[in-house]
Amino acid sequence: MPVTDAPPPVAEVRDHRGRSYRVGERPEDLIGCSRTWMLVFAWIAMACIGVLQYGFGVALTALHVTGGGSLTGALWVLALWVVFQAGAAAPTAVLSHRFALSPGRAVPVGAVLCAAGPLTVALTDDFALAIVGYSVLSGIGAGIVYATCTATVAKWYPEKRAARVGLVTGAIGCGAVPFIAAFAAILTPDNRTPVFLAVGVVMLVVVAQAGALLQDPPAGWWPLDIDPRQWAVDKTLNRSLGNNVTAIRQYSPAEAIRTPAFLVMYLIMVIAAAASLLTAVYVPILAIYQGFSLTVAALAVGLLAIVNGTGRSIAGRLSDRLGRRQTLTAALLIQGGAQLGLVYSASVAMPVAFIGFAALSGLAGGAFYPLVASLVADYFGEPSAVRNFGAVYSAKLFGGVIGIGLPALLIGSQHLPIAFLVAGVVSLGAAVMTRLLHRPGLPVLGLPR
Repeated sequence: MPVTDAPPPVAEVRDHRGRSYRVGERPEDLIGCSRTWMLVFAWIAMACIGVLQYGFGVALTALHVTGGGSLTGALWVLALWVVFQAGAAAPTAVLSHRFALSPGRAVPVGAVLCAAGPLTVALTDDFALAIVGYSVLSGIGAGIVYATCTATVAKWYPEKRAARVGLVTGAIGCGAVPFIAAFAAILTPDNRTPVFLAVGVVMLVVVAQAGALLQDPPAGWWPLDIDPRQWAVDKTLNRSLGNNVTAIRQYSPAEAIRTPAFLVMYLIMVIAAAASLLTAVYVPILAIYQGFSLTVAALAVGLLAIVNGTGRSIAGRLSDRLGRRQTLTAALLIQGGAQLGLVYSASVAMPVAFIGFAALSGLAGGAFYPLVASLVADYFGEPSAVRNFGAVYSAKLFGGVIGIGLPALLIGSQHLPIAFLVAGVVSLGAAVMTRLLHRPGLPVLGLPR
């Protein structure tokens, strides 16, 4: 009898909670290559946009924009960039779902918009144009790239969502490091134009090319080598079940936002994002203000960016073993303590400790993104997990105003350490707030009358 290489038939199966899975297709049958390539292409695209956020503070210090109204205005450009970046994420998820917008089309559009940021900075000093080019266009572009790449990876790795989403979102921090090093080494007011032109061109070409290669699997796709029904109940196969809950039912975004759990997640995201953005942007400025060299400032923010990126994947793996909520609590505690440590080490002129606390802050500050994304899926279900997380992620826009915009008002008074002290204390408060996170849908039990 002749042997055929025909793939097994495609089937739809349901687990004990009624969740539907599409099984029977290998990635090679669907896209002609391993799903690992989708992770690689998404990682590359995300890595190239990281400089827009993490390189901003070092660029300002390298250009000697470290005081007065010029620094305040520049920081508000970045604060508004965060507003538009976070604000674009949720609509991108909704539009992609409603109109079946493919990642291969969405990410190249985002690449063009992202490149508008550095190109605008290279070619003009006008504040209004910087707002339009960097804050609005580049911010929207970064939101499109972020939301699309994250969603694509989540769809291809439904059984490893926490770790893989953490890995791809962490690319933003890791990818910024070469740019940070270049800014510290060569950027001056005299060569600003060619340097930022180069950054814009590289971003446009690499992000557009990597994004054009991205493809989504069919809705509900599940890897062929794992039985989804066993995965839903077997704690030896799916080790995350031991310390994490699963959704009681599937919530649409309209239903999720009406639950107490969503409100608590949203508030935690506002606080955590504000504290993380404060550290990423103001660490180099704080270093210069306290008398440290540009090298120390660049090392602090560069190490912060590296561990911010690598820590996201580690946090996802730890949360599978230790529990999402418990890991989130630990991350917020570390973030709060690290920010208090930054103030202390800066006040006593200890550069090595300052760099170390910056790294700790980056480690914790990146961890909460994949942790909250996984909590959203655990609490509100899988089918709408991408759109539900997009709604929670929009809290980052408030974090941008609070963590970047408001501290800019302290620049002229030299009271920037106060912002770090407040962020540290509030982060510790957010760690306590995680105790209020409870899976929605459980019945309310009252005492018998």
